[in-house]
Amino acid sequence: MRHPGPPRRRKTYAALGVAALALGGLAACGGDDGGVPVINLYGGASAAGFDKIIDDCNEQADGKYKIVGNLIPSDADGQREQFVRRLAAKDDGMDLLNTDVTWTAEFAEAGWIRELTGDQKAAASEDVLAPALATATWDDKLYGIPKSTNVQLLWYRKSLVPEAPTTWEQVAEEAQRLADEGKPHIIGMTAAQYEGYVVVFNTILSSLGGTLVNEDSTAPTVDEKTVEALDIISNFANSDLASASLGNSQEPEVFAQMQNGEAAFILNWPYVLSAMRQADPEIAKDLGFARIPEFEPGTPARATLGGSNLTISEYSNNPDLAYEAAMCLRSPEHQLQTALEAGDPPVSPSVYEEPEFQEAYPMYEVMLDELETAVPRPVTPLYQNISTIVSTTLSPPTSIDPQQTADELEGSIQDAIDGKGILP
Repeated sequence: MRHPGPPRRRKTYAALGVAALALGGLAACGGDDGGVPVINLYGGASAAGFDKIIDDCNEQADGKYKIVGNLIPSDADGQREQFVRRLAAKDDGMDLLNTDVTWTAEFAEAGWIRELTGDQKAAASEDVLAPALATATWDDKLYGIPKSTNVQLLWYRKSLVPEAPTTWEQVAEEAQRLADEGKPHIIGMTAAQYEGYVVVFNTILSSLGGTLVNEDSTAPTVDEKTVEALDIISNFANSDLASASLGNSQEPEVFAQMQNGEAAFILNWPYVLSAMRQADPEIAKDLGFARIPEFEPGTPARATLGGSNLTISEYSNNPDLAYEAAMCLRSPEHQLQTALEAGDPPVSPSVYEEPEFQEAYPMYEVMLDELETAVPRPVTPLYQNISTIVSTTLSPPTSIDPQQTADELEGSIQDAIDGKGILP
């Protein structure tokens, strides 16, 4: 998952076909530029400052290849649908794909992206955080070059909260104290019916030691931990500590709750600091940060991984050049540039040691601490289905009945595994 993002909206296949032709037709018409092989990049090309990175890599290539960035829909669902449609058609106009970390298993299982082996695998794996590398892996095989990673943090107002809470019980106690004093007290988090809600649920469930599917995606693993996670969400959603707009809150709304003086705490991505420095420098100075508090005292919370990987289409006519282009685009120097300009945290530990990065990300140590134990969302070719099932079944959060909702989750996930009601 990338941040912040617009609502996940499903498009019809007809509309998707038009978008694919409109956005990708030029690339599909030619594979070279005056004799220079063209590497068509889809995804990430519109990120702030990424055009300069593409230009730099093209200059370094010195005529060996030319990277061309192609526009795609801005929302994750729209991106995936365009990728799926074109890859299923074996479209050779796509070479390099900037894919969400949740798509690896699906795309690899379908045979749409190339496995990296030998020297390519070794180089792509060097100086990469282990959890980020795991997001590019399926069935013990590497299918992507990790480009960026991400974890949420607890953000709070230092003028309201003297010390960073370490448990959610402490968060609730502090929030209640502030409410009693008539001060900003809301705890903001993403609980609209979209992927951000799945991230929050996965963080809570994983922190309690629970999962949704087994390792080989053959059966749901809904159990008492799932019920416990749902109970936490239900109790919070129906308390006075949740925003009245909780069920419609995505990252921008949660950010606004902190900016407008409604929230004392928010759960959100590292971009919050740089964005707040631009939106309200005074509040930015008052922002504190900490790792996600423990849901079970004595057991550190496990943050859900975000980020993206660069993957090579199985139908590319220039897969080796696409690999070289990908390695340039995600070089440590370019990771630093992307972190500073686009707000995408790096996958290479060496970049976290750079003074320039540490100045822009004073929370880097907390991020690294969380990344060491961070977890992916369910790793399965059926992830898109499971994600939709979770966000739909848990919405709105105020209507959750822990045991009944868990039973519904289990049944719906089993149906997805059995091939019933599969979504595009």
